[in-house]
Amino acid sequence: MNVTIDRTAEIKKELLELNQSLKMSVQKAIKIGELLTEQKEFIGHGNFLSWVEDNIDINERTARRYMSLYSYRNKTDKLSDLSEAYQQIETIERQEKQSNEERKRSLIAEFRKTGKKPEGWNRDCDYVIQKDKENEIRQSEYKKQFEQQRQENINKREQEKLTDDLFTQTLNNASNQFIKQVTERKQWQDKIRISDSGKEDAFNQAIMDYMETLPDDNRRIEACNNIIKICKNISIDLQRKK
Repeated sequence: MNVTIDRTAEIKKELLELNQSLKMSVQKAIKIGELLTEQKEFIGHGNFLSWVEDNIDINERTARRYMSLYSYRNKTDKLSDLSEAYQQIETIERQEKQSNEERKRSLIAEFRKTGKKPEGWNRDCDYVIQKDKENEIRQSEYKKQFEQQRQENINKREQEKLTDDLFTQTLNNASNQFIKQVTERKQWQDKIRISDSGKEDAFNQAIMDYMETLPDDNRRIEACNNIIKICKNISIDLQRKK
């Protein structure tokens, strides 16, 4: 179709007549759809919507419905009710869409099987393939991130468990060492006491506590000799006074 005539005036006239009718006419709507189709070609691609808004008292959806009536006029021109004609078009378009989708899926399935684009391949098929690739990349990235996060959680739990085990082991070692030291000290104290009667003696206990602070037995022997000398001198002095 090569249209070089502005159809604005005719469209307005037909719309006026249609609106003034007591009953909508399918034929009249088809005629308006034909004029709109020609006008769309006349004003050029991308200008149709603004032209509809500026020049005629209908919205884009209604304009496209009239144009659909014209496109499918061979299947709707025998109908007398406009609503019925619209329903008929919706059914046809839905069936065609389903048929196109099935055909597209068949072409894509053949391409995936052979690696070659079969006859009938179009841009819609390319679009689906591209989207599938993008989805595969996203799924791969998501899986990678999920596995990374899962491994980080595992490592974190293992580290926490290791830390807990180390803390428990350290605490146990410290506890065992303390018990061992207390036990050895008690055994040593009991071993060097003269008699059981001295176990509760404060003086003896003080000496034992002092001995425990010394680093080795040599120092303890030296301390004992000094204590003996001190006690001996005190005893001599007391005897003199007596």
